[in-house]
Amino acid sequence: MRQGDLFESEPKEDLEKIPFDFSYKYRCDDTACTGHTMKCTDWEMGQSWRKWRTDYGDKWEEAFRETYERKMKGQYDTHFYVGTINQHPKEWIVVGLFYPPLVASADAVPMSLF
Repeated sequence: MRQGDLFESEPKEDLEKIPFDFSYKYRCDDTACTGHTMKCTDWEMGQSWRKWRTDYGDKWEEAFRETYERKMKGQYDTHFYVGTINQHPKEWIVVGLFYPPLVASADAVPMSLF
């Protein structure tokens, strides 16, 4: 939380540790899949928690679940950016989310980045 930069001055304040481990449970395309749970360290998710606990008080969790559970499944074509960390190189985590809108119908042309 206090790791600094070799070429910059010390940060004015410590980075606040989020007191929760957010994770996603999902099934992959393997027919034998019984499910996976993957911790999510997405920056936007952490910032949402910081802002919404102030904006919504004790009701922050409802807004959080609405966005990161229901909307991610119902309104978006959610994809995970995954990676590992140095201390646990065999443990995969979600480091970011990519969530374009769901394609409305079978006739619609999927979105393209190029």
